[in-house]
Amino acid sequence: MNEERRGVYPFCAPCTASSEAWAAGTAGPMGSRFYGHRDVCENCGSSVRTLYRTVLWLPVSKVGTFRIIPTGGRTYVGRKVVTRPLQTVVRREPVSAIATYPELEADPAYKRAEAYWEQHEPGQALPFYQSALTEREKVLAADDPATLRVRLRVAQGLLATANYGRAIAWFELVTPQLTEVFGPHHELTRAATEATTGARLMIGGPRSEAQLLADIVAADEDSLLATDPQLVRDRAALGRALLACGDISEALEALTQVVRDATPGHPDTAVYRAALVEACEIADGRGKKREVQLAAAARRALTGEAAPTSR
Repeated sequence: MNEERRGVYPFCAPCTASSEAWAAGTAGPMGSRFYGHRDVCENCGSSVRTLYRTVLWLPVSKVGTFRIIPTGGRTYVGRKVVTRPLQTVVRREPVSAIATYPELEADPAYKRAEAYWEQHEPGQALPFYQSALTEREKVLAADDPATLRVRLRVAQGLLATANYGRAIAWFELVTPQLTEVFGPHHELTRAATEATTGARLMIGGPRSEAQLLADIVAADEDSLLATDPQLVRDRAALGRALLACGDISEALEALTQVVRDATPGHPDTAVYRAALVEACEIADGRGKKREVQLAAAARRALTGEAAPTSR
């Protein structure tokens, strides 16, 4: 492998450098369509295409420009093309409340997790990060910077141990939170988005991802309460995978259940609600009767008196 190919598989280094991971980079009839085919790369075969939102297959608004590599049928891997400014505004590092709880940094589980991670042993580190995360979430917000760093490590540990479905569920939850807290170009945010792409490549496409997550959710349902955070998180990932497959009705049902079971006032709830809103918009754009009816029911779950809030 030469230097030109040392990018983020399957993209070469120059194409990787001029783009960023795109968490929504899955195929399916989602009310959007690529147009154009230009700037074909001789190294990795990717090409630049423009994504538009569509109504009845007619483009109505531009989403962005992407580098695309087809992976068979209607599936593809995509990275968003970016034009980096000559001078980037440095975002101030967010402040954590962990200083109020010094015992969390001294937690033996956390210290062992960090030691294993430094030794490049993510599988050994994972259970200790999970234990440390439990302790942090007892006193810190889920979107506190110190909590998010450990959440990311848990997701990375799951990915490193080939637990791809649950890794995707974690990455899809923490990536919007990392973007909100640290910014879209922070190294932690970029690590999460790149890892999501890598996990999906290992699974082999949205249909395989949906089946894997359906199996995980079925196992969760046999052993966990409906409101258990793990079940809610895995079902949310299943809903997004179904959305990517174009199974809009099934996606709406899954995501509506997620919002109903989500913890009121918890930061994770904001991520789940945003996913359901997106699914509703797609359903309305397609205009199919059953999907529109399910979207209306979903909006009642979002706005009713018993609806969980995002804060």
